[in-house]
Amino acid sequence: MMSKRALVIIAPGCEEIEAVTSIDTLVRGNIKVTVASINPNKQREIVASRGVHLVADHLLEEVAHEMFDVIVLPGGLPGAEYLRDNPMVIELLKKQHANELWRAAICASPALVLAHHDLIGDALVTGYPGTQSQLPTKQLRQDRVVVDKPNKLITSQGPATSIDFALAIVAELQGKEIAAQVRKGMLA
Repeated sequence: MMSKRALVIIAPGCEEIEAVTSIDTLVRGNIKVTVASINPNKQREIVASRGVHLVADHLLEEVAHEMFDVIVLPGGLPGAEYLRDNPMVIELLKKQHANELWRAAICASPALVLAHHDLIGDALVTGYPGTQSQLPTKQLRQDRVVVDKPNKLITSQGPATSIDFALAIVAELQGKEIAAQVRKGMLA
């Protein structure tokens, strides 16, 4: 069986808990994770929202031609704004949706990236409470994590929901049994 692949895109000022928790949990779920940065200085290293230095595997342009089973967008500010303002990120998200592959966004990214670029469609969605007014009202849910299977979209609210968010991704890509094993091993 071919290994599932995830692309986690990090940017200066991204929320480190959301980024690292997603990366770690997906790896525990036997998903091959590629971390790519969109640093304006063209460096793999970024400084996250609380001053933590994160080093990506690649610059985004180095892996933009590859296909991934899921693209994961951490939130945080100004990280989500960097994602929103990067044409390559938006093009990859559009391509992902067109190919009926998963997209996952947490915290500010559902509103600032997906809603801003009209990439939610009719999917059910959640996000950071302070950004929920920017999400489609009729589709907004208050759940910690919202999985919209028909639209292949997983969204979540913020740092404290990161493990549940990442486990939802594992469940969709690897199955509920694997996700349950990872959850048990993490004591989540």
